[in-house]
Amino acid sequence: MRIAITGASGFVGKNLIQYLLEETDHEVVGFSRSAQKSLHPRLTMKKADLYSLLEAEEALAGCDAAVYLVHSMLPSSRLSQGSFQDFDFILADNFAKACITSGVKHIIYVGGIIPENESLSLHLKSRLEVEETLKHSGLKFTSLRCALVLGPNGSSFRILERLVDRLKVMVLPSWTKTKTQVTYIGDLVRVIEVCLQKPESTNQSYDLGSTEVMSYRRLIKSFSLVKQKKRLFVHVPFVPLQLSKLWVRLITGVSKNLVYPLIDSLKHKMLISNSRRFPSELYSNWTPVVEALKACIHNKKAEKSFSKKTTVADYQTDSFVQSVQRLHMPEHLSIHEVALEYMIWLPKFLGLLFRLKQKAHELDIGVHLFDISLLKLRLSKERTFDGRSLFYITGGILAVAHPKARLEFRQGPDQRFLIAAIHSFRPKLPWYVYIFTQAIFHKGVMFAFDQHLKRISKNPSKTLVRIAPL
Repeated sequence: MRIAITGASGFVGKNLIQYLLEETDHEVVGFSRSAQKSLHPRLTMKKADLYSLLEAEEALAGCDAAVYLVHSMLPSSRLSQGSFQDFDFILADNFAKACITSGVKHIIYVGGIIPENESLSLHLKSRLEVEETLKHSGLKFTSLRCALVLGPNGSSFRILERLVDRLKVMVLPSWTKTKTQVTYIGDLVRVIEVCLQKPESTNQSYDLGSTEVMSYRRLIKSFSLVKQKKRLFVHVPFVPLQLSKLWVRLITGVSKNLVYPLIDSLKHKMLISNSRRFPSELYSNWTPVVEALKACIHNKKAEKSFSKKTTVADYQTDSFVQSVQRLHMPEHLSIHEVALEYMIWLPKFLGLLFRLKQKAHELDIGVHLFDISLLKLRLSKERTFDGRSLFYITGGILAVAHPKARLEFRQGPDQRFLIAAIHSFRPKLPWYVYIFTQAIFHKGVMFAFDQHLKRISKNPSKTLVRIAPL
C-alpha cells in the first residue's frame, strides 16, 4: 500500500516511518511543514500546509491509507490568535475532506484515552473532537487512544528524564497519584501496521497500553531506579496545578504550549476500558513499563532518520498571522449565507464612515472619505462548497498581497458551531503596531459578530443577507 503519514517529522511519525520502511514493503509519503529530502527509495517527503485544503488534497493524491498524527499545540505563525482546539479542528476537517477527494480508503488516528463520565480538560476535548471530525468523513476509520506514549526522544520521555536528572529532591503534588497505562512507541507502531492490514480493525476506537496500571509518581520512581539515581521524593498534596505547570516547564525547558495542556490532562485517570481494549488476537505482546524505560535510555541516540530538512518552514521567517474564532451557527443559515451576512454586517457595525462595494464576486471594504480601500476580498467559487465559504484577501491598505492569504467560514459537524479563520495574512502595518491595534480590533469585531449571530438565531427576521443579498 501507499501510506500517508502526517506529522512525519514528529516523534511518532519518525518511528512509524522507520518501522514501515524496515519491516514492511509499503510505500510511505511523509508530510511536513518544511521541505525535506527523502533518503530512502520507498519514502516520498512532501511539504504540505494542512491548514490549506488544496495542499492537503494534492499531497494525499494516490495514497491508499493515511495516518493522522497532527496536533496544533505549537504555533504555526508568528501570531496565532485562537485556541489550539479550534486549530486542531481546522486541521482535522481539512484532512478528512482531502482524504475523501483524494481517494484515501482508510484513516488511522492516534489520540488520547477519553475518561468516561468526567469533565474533560481542553486537551482531551480537542482530541475527542478531532476523532469525531475524522470519523465524520464516512471513510474506514480506526482510532487508537493512548494515555502516555514512551519512546526515545519523545516529549513524555524527555520531560520524565529531565525531572529525574535535574532534581535531587522532587516534590510530588497530588496529581502524581493519578493512575495511567503507558504505551511503548514500539508497540504503537506495530499496532498501526496491524490496523493497516486487518480489515476487522476498521470503524473502531481502541484503547492501547501496557497491562500495568501505575501512578505518575510510581512511574517517576521507577525511572529513577532504572537510571540508578537516588532521589528524595516529598509528597506535597496542596500544590496548585498552575504552579506545577510552571515548575515542570522551568525544570524541563519544554515549551509551555506543549507542557500546559498535558499537565491539565493529568487530573484524569487514563485507564484502558475493557470494552475498547485492543483485541489480543490482533496484538498482545505489550512491553512492560520498566522494559520500555530501559529501551528508551538504550535507544536514545540510536534514532535513524530517513529524511533531512532542506528549508525552514515559512512561518519561521515571515510575519504571518493566523486568527481563528469559534462562533455560533444559526440554524436557518447556510455557511455561505453566514459569510455574506458578515460582509453586510461589518460596514454597518463599523459605522457611517465605512462602506462595502461589491462587483461580481469581489468585495471591497473601505472608508468613504477619500474612497480608501481597507481590504479587498475575492470569493473563490472553485474552493467554496457545502460547509465552507472561502475568500482570498487580494489587497487593501491593511494587507500585503500574498497568494495564500484568505478568510474562510467553515461549518462544524452537525452544524453545532462555525469557524471564522484568517490564514497566511501579512499586515502592512509595522508588526508591533499591528499586534496592539489591528489584531486586537479584529478579535473584538469577531466577538461582536458572534453576538449578532446569536441575536439573529433568536430572531431570524433580523438577518441582513435576506434584506440585502449579494
